[in-house]
Amino acid sequence: MQSIGKAAFVSPKTRHIPKDARRTSVCLTAEDNAAINWISETRRIKKDDRWSMNDILVDALWYFLEKTEGKTKEQMRAMVPQRPAQDENHGKVTEMPKPKGKG
Repeated sequence: MQSIGKAAFVSPKTRHIPKDARRTSVCLTAEDNAAINWISETRRIKKDDRWSMNDILVDALWYFLEKTEGKTKEQMRAMVPQRPAQDENHGKVTEMPKPKGKG
């Protein structure tokens, strides 16, 4: 009988999604899921790091955009407005003094 305390250590997948990425949802049919699962397993067998559903959908998006629409990532990046630099004091809470009583 194996000891429970001797479980194999599995390191988590490193985060590679940009922090400014916005979470969304996508509705997929059974066939869509089967296709994504097939791609995912194929990539895992090849030891590809980009095997998650997010990776597959993003790769397909950029492939489609470049091959069908003729746009590159650089062109799309140029179309996105630049985010203003973060102010150092942004997000800090300032305590306001209590108002003096009337009378």
